[in-house]
Amino acid sequence: MKPVLLFTLIVAFLATSCELLDPNEEGNLVAKTVAEDLSLPSVQLSSTKLHVQTYGSPQKTKIFMLEGGTGEDFRYLLVLNNPVKGWSLPQQYQVIYHDYRGCGLSQRHPSKELTIALSLKDLEELIDKYAPNEKIILIGHSHGGFVAAQYLNSHPDRVKGAVFIEGGAFSTAINKKLPKVNSVNYFGMDINQILWVKQLIGMDNHTKADYLYDIGRINRNNADRGQNCPSPNYRAGAASAIAIAIGEVYDGNYDFTTKLSTFQPQVLFISSDQSKDLGFDFQERYQASLFPNYIHKKIVGTGHTGIITCRTEETLGYIKEYLEGIR
Repeated sequence: MKPVLLFTLIVAFLATSCELLDPNEEGNLVAKTVAEDLSLPSVQLSSTKLHVQTYGSPQKTKIFMLEGGTGEDFRYLLVLNNPVKGWSLPQQYQVIYHDYRGCGLSQRHPSKELTIALSLKDLEELIDKYAPNEKIILIGHSHGGFVAAQYLNSHPDRVKGAVFIEGGAFSTAINKKLPKVNSVNYFGMDINQILWVKQLIGMDNHTKADYLYDIGRINRNNADRGQNCPSPNYRAGAASAIAIAIGEVYDGNYDFTTKLSTFQPQVLFISSDQSKDLGFDFQERYQASLFPNYIHKKIVGTGHTGIITCRTEETLGYIKEYLEGIR
């Protein structure tokens, strides 16, 4: 059958057999959040409702797994639950994942309620809920490393250990040293993607904004981000990406390094050789050295996202070795 004819038949089939759905109705364009789907696992905090998933026994040491972004969700991190040679994180610990406010399947908020300070407050409440009076372990990838540094700098007495997987810049001064973003690259793919969404659709319509951001995320140029492995996601958080990634990280002023030099427990950094911005050289020079006691592992042949999605077993091997050393 000729391609044109086949295409015509497919279009005709879809036109006659598919129900037209209202894009403004929740669940038609993107997945519902915990505010619309009460069956989703969630935790109600003082000023938001978060999508939270836990694995492992609550009797064991708690690991808080922190997603990248902002604007991402934790689904791609779930591969870190995979077993490696008979060992897995959920077997040894209770692993707690959450989508930040305004991200993934967590509750949406207006931009004024999407801030670095409120994200920290949410994490503080989660930790108090799941690990009251306990020392916890933080594992953060990309923006999650940024969040881990923020919490550790504020509550060093509550942290037993930390793993930074190519964490975002821990301060405005460090952010300015990023090789490719001494200032905001307004012609870059990621920045233009979210600015375009902001211009096209007001942030009062999170459904459409998140949908367009999801489309852009699928088609994003992932050069220098690692091997092409699947990176499953629940739902983008466009408003959060704009409010935090641009409004506070690039255009704001923050510093999560003031107490890191006093943190005596060993921390682990895992970085790639192919990420040209947040990769091994950047982490070693500007971030890992902020701690008096650290290990830094390089994963060769991949990049920023590939550390998680492509080289899962190698990453978990380093995490296992580190965690067994801090018991």
